[in-house]
Amino acid sequence: MSFCLGISDFSAGEGVYTAEQLARVAAALGYESLVTWDRGFHGYPKLRDEIEFTRAPLALHLGCRFTWRGQAFGALPFCDAGYAALNQLLSLQAHDERGLEIGMPRGRWREGEPPRGCVLLAERLDGLELLLREGFEASLLAHPRHQREAAEALRRGRDVIGAQVLRFRKPEGLELHRLKRAIAAQSTVARAGPLWEPGDAAVHRDAWAQRFPMADPRIAAATGAAMERIRGWKIHWGGWVNAGPLGMGGDLDAELRARVRRSVLDRYGAFDGEREARMERELDLIRRKGFAAYFLLVQDLVQGLGKNDLKAGTCGRGSGAASLVSYALRLTNVDPIATNLMFERFLTEERQDPPDLDIDFAWDERDIAIQSAFERYGRLRTAMVANHAYFKRRGALRAVAQAYGRPEHEMKAMSQRARGWEGGLEGIRRDDPWAGIVAWAERLEGHFHQLSVHPGGLVVTPGPLWEHAAFQPAPAKEGVSITQWDKEGVENYGLVKIDLLGNRSLAVLRDAYEVLGDRVPADIGAHSRKDADTMGLLAKGDSIGVFYVESPATRQLQQRVGEGDFETLVIHSSLIRPAAYHWVDTYVARRRGEPWTPSHPVFTQLLSDSCGVLIYQEDVVQVCTVMAGWSHHEADQLRKLLGKPDCARKLPAFKARFLEGCAARGVALPAVEEAWSMIDTFRGYSFCKPHSASYAQVSFESAWIKAHHPAVFFASVITNQGGYYPAIAYLGDARRHRLTVRGPDANASAWAYRAEGDAALRVGLMAISSAHEGEVRALLEDRERRGPFESLAQLLERVPLSIPTMEALGSAGAFDLWAPDGDRTRLLWERLGGVPPGLRPRPTDPFDRADLELELMGLTLEVHPAALARVRRSGGPQRAADARAAGRALRFWALVVADKVVSTERGEAMQFITFEDETGLCEAVAFPPVIHRRRKPYQVGEVVLVRGRSVRQDNLVVLEVMG
Repeated sequence: MSFCLGISDFSAGEGVYTAEQLARVAAALGYESLVTWDRGFHGYPKLRDEIEFTRAPLALHLGCRFTWRGQAFGALPFCDAGYAALNQLLSLQAHDERGLEIGMPRGRWREGEPPRGCVLLAERLDGLELLLREGFEASLLAHPRHQREAAEALRRGRDVIGAQVLRFRKPEGLELHRLKRAIAAQSTVARAGPLWEPGDAAVHRDAWAQRFPMADPRIAAATGAAMERIRGWKIHWGGWVNAGPLGMGGDLDAELRARVRRSVLDRYGAFDGEREARMERELDLIRRKGFAAYFLLVQDLVQGLGKNDLKAGTCGRGSGAASLVSYALRLTNVDPIATNLMFERFLTEERQDPPDLDIDFAWDERDIAIQSAFERYGRLRTAMVANHAYFKRRGALRAVAQAYGRPEHEMKAMSQRARGWEGGLEGIRRDDPWAGIVAWAERLEGHFHQLSVHPGGLVVTPGPLWEHAAFQPAPAKEGVSITQWDKEGVENYGLVKIDLLGNRSLAVLRDAYEVLGDRVPADIGAHSRKDADTMGLLAKGDSIGVFYVESPATRQLQQRVGEGDFETLVIHSSLIRPAAYHWVDTYVARRRGEPWTPSHPVFTQLLSDSCGVLIYQEDVVQVCTVMAGWSHHEADQLRKLLGKPDCARKLPAFKARFLEGCAARGVALPAVEEAWSMIDTFRGYSFCKPHSASYAQVSFESAWIKAHHPAVFFASVITNQGGYYPAIAYLGDARRHRLTVRGPDANASAWAYRAEGDAALRVGLMAISSAHEGEVRALLEDRERRGPFESLAQLLERVPLSIPTMEALGSAGAFDLWAPDGDRTRLLWERLGGVPPGLRPRPTDPFDRADLELELMGLTLEVHPAALARVRRSGGPQRAADARAAGRALRFWALVVADKVVSTERGEAMQFITFEDETGLCEAVAFPPVIHRRRKPYQVGEVVLVRGRSVRQDNLVVLEVMG
């Protein structure tokens, strides 16, 4: 019995096969058993998933390579203890001398020791002898180029195993290996030496059996014995691993039930039949699935973090917001019964992968939350989840070009030329050196590149994490460890993940509520959803700055439908997806009264009044179960696939099964085609209703502040530097809400933007990017301590400012209070003792001041950038506001404040743009011919001369750009 050892692209800088390719190669070479042979277990879940999806005739086993005392070894676990010991070794070696970070005693982490409970393989004879001297049971992994070592090992009575290592098959595989070596070393192909030689090429199993080392019966017998040993063990996979809260034992289900009953009464005041039935149904399923520990853990985590002076609230979202238990425990903020949220989206009897809760924290408090979790649960039990980053086309092009020594100016030119690749590089001549680079970049696309950190995924285990998975230091994140597996691997194994995520809008709410104090209603969540002014603002699409619904597409959808209630906002925030634009028009037409007849009853049974258009992920699941007869688990697998990078490759198989299932149930073809057309729009990303409802709650609170306290709203939005638009666009919207925008002022400005009364907004000194922050904060501290500055001379005497900071503050207008005529030029001489006698510096006029403000702050206070261009470059007789009337040919100067490039069905680029001048906003679309003529899309921050014609769509006017 033989097996092969496979090296994948997860052996960074070495392996040439993706998981898909490695499985295919192993099967093609005649093997029935494949053992992973990377440096770690990073790629195991992906390879496992690939074999399951393709139903490849391969048994997959775990193994990996490691280094110990300068020698190369490998280990194949044959029991749980061996697997845990190997994970421990990998984790300790990855942390190296930083082992104290994960709580190991000093001196215990440097190298660890080889794992017992594994088949240990030494790559060289002296390594084998080292293991044997240290009391380990081990064998030599024979290599065709080291026949003498194998013969000597046999002479000494040592075991020799002859499993073939799959490195590459053809010469181009070796060349790809050389290229990867160069990329990993940030060197060139000519300088980076390969690890492999042409003789290492893999051969068919039968050919391998006829040559050394397998031709020796002693080696064949030892290889078969090793296979028998490892085939008797299987990794734990699929069973959930739950850690409970700190210090809590006993009956966790009873504890959870007691807490939930108390909390339901606290939330609602009383039980009614529906609430009690829902609570009992959820608790019963949680008990059967063994999930009580998870809820108690998350509550313990959130409550524990509240003791660390986190000032902002949290927002529980994702599928967990569909749970009444989550709502009762105050982990989520939206009533799942009143909002019609299905608990089954979160947890079902047949669900195999563990559900998770997403908890948002204010963006500037998230790192505190993560560090607190590590400290609270211990660094041996806690880790963040890794992201696996793969080469994309332009990144691959640059990496290959660097490896082949192309100069920087060429790489910049080719990067611009690529612009998404399509059509950009087709005309390269075969004798051009870039032709080979492009070919290698195409081959490299999709290969593993590097690890990063998941935005917020956290796992906590009952005992040491290495009992389940290896972990290592996070790149560029001090004091944090990450799993070797990504989100899919962690979940498929059964580690239950908690997402601790950052949300800028929670900081916006926190800062605004702190300013407003008792002007905020007691139950702002419920109050905002019923507030007429808030709903009116949302119905008009006046939601720039409002979390989650400020994009041009969402604002336009709100305007087209003209309704601002909570349920409509939940629908709209989910309907805006990259591929759903066709169905957006269908939905709007039906909402506005166009008659329609459902092609199948399921379209009237969706979660919301969406006129038969699939909105949420749950709708996809429901359509598949009702129309195609799928199980909930199978439908959920499709739901998950639609958001994965390999969706395009795997989706046809799901479509075929969907069509087959619908046909078996006699569903009419038009209904099937309509359903799949809508399902296809969920590619890339989409949302479940609990997620959108949770965020819509934050949207309503944000919109309430904008409707009633716009100065506080805009100050908080711009200060937290989040959102869809640049600061200048938010200031433009502030002016449209009748606010006066006041510039930076050494005596009046704080570091942050802030409201001055109800009708004015003061720019914060944070806006002046080239001023040194430490010096500016010293200025503010001195002013707070000793009072306002009476003159610029006094300011400079009290606070030492460097020349760059002095010039930046003065040029941006922070010293204008001492220059009543607005001449900032004279102020800049103050640092040098005043204007020299006889020198008459050119005064700064409004246009000069606008130039300085744009350069230093990216915004203007007196003159809009479009007006600057209109005066200096002429032309553009109309204004953006003129586009509000349909049927007009227009030409005007405007600032680009938002843009979104999408692909048509033919793969051509088109663009949605938001233009702005001093009169208002103009929403526009540039179709492919316009983008082609311009040679590049519009970019945020550009000031352009716009030519186009305004057209009406429903009750919305849009500009079609002509050039």
